[in-house]
Amino acid sequence: MNLNERKQRWLDLYEGKKRTVVIIDHADYGIRPFPVPGKMDAFFDWNIRRYLVMMEHAEWLDDDTIPYVTAGMGTDIFAGAFGCPVYYPDDSNPYARPCVFNVNDLAKLKQPKLENSSLMKVLEFGHKLHITAPEAMIQLPDIQSPLDIAALIWEKADFFMTMLDEPQAIKDLLEMVYILETEFLDLWFKTFGREFIAHYPHYYMPFGITLSEDEIGSINTEQFKEFVLPMINKLSLHFGGKIGIHCCANARHQWELIKTIPGLILFNMGQQHDANNMTRMISELYRNGPVIWARSPEQNECYDIHSLAVLQGHAESKEQALMELKHLREFSTRFKPG
Repeated sequence: MNLNERKQRWLDLYEGKKRTVVIIDHADYGIRPFPVPGKMDAFFDWNIRRYLVMMEHAEWLDDDTIPYVTAGMGTDIFAGAFGCPVYYPDDSNPYARPCVFNVNDLAKLKQPKLENSSLMKVLEFGHKLHITAPEAMIQLPDIQSPLDIAALIWEKADFFMTMLDEPQAIKDLLEMVYILETEFLDLWFKTFGREFIAHYPHYYMPFGITLSEDEIGSINTEQFKEFVLPMINKLSLHFGGKIGIHCCANARHQWELIKTIPGLILFNMGQQHDANNMTRMISELYRNGPVIWARSPEQNECYDIHSLAVLQGHAESKEQALMELKHLREFSTRFKPG
């Protein structure tokens, strides 16, 4: 196994020097404990065990997976830092409930001080991972866009109505979120370095930032231009002008605008509805970049051959994993510039 060679393959993909990378889902990591109070030690131990299994498998499976430990715990981390109550279900990751229900509530919301916020626990968890496995890449915590975080802080029905009635209030909250998010990520990268594994899905990034942008399925293109593009561009520029985006919303109407984001190097489309056809359409639209990571292995055959693509495989055994890797490497030769 040569991790530097794997990293270089990702860089070559981003630069268009190669057309595909291959990820094989094979290992059984055991049952993942949810990162909730009372189970954090179990979650940490599972995390380290999974990393060791990934390293072991990387010795004989030369796909493009980079073994990593994860700080990904839940979508609650930024909203919780603003004072939103966090709910800890028994069968899922934590999530935040709103603490703003109208414009009057927003006026009372204070800008969190990072050093006094719950986000420091996320940094402490990352530090614990780094001390235990100092050579490991760390997967970012669940990084949401400013719009998505704001829509967690503010009760959603009123949030979208306010977007129409008092748009400046929404922009004020987006700016507050941007300040906290950049402060946190600046400290994260200062502490753990600029190389990382994206928050979702697990691709290698030696630069830039990655985030989820899911609420764009609920707004129109004019609202995207007004509330989303300025913040996305500002975030991307702050972190060097490179960005990867995950979106599991039905947001086909935003694809043309997403393509205009400067420095967009990878777009992961997680929507379930009509995934095959959606993959065909977006990979034709995004020919020659950004890289497309579709929902599942079922979409491998759906990519336009002129696109940049992440091919996925699933295997139940070592033999099957090696065969699937060989097949997908051969399948990759179909892809070419166009």
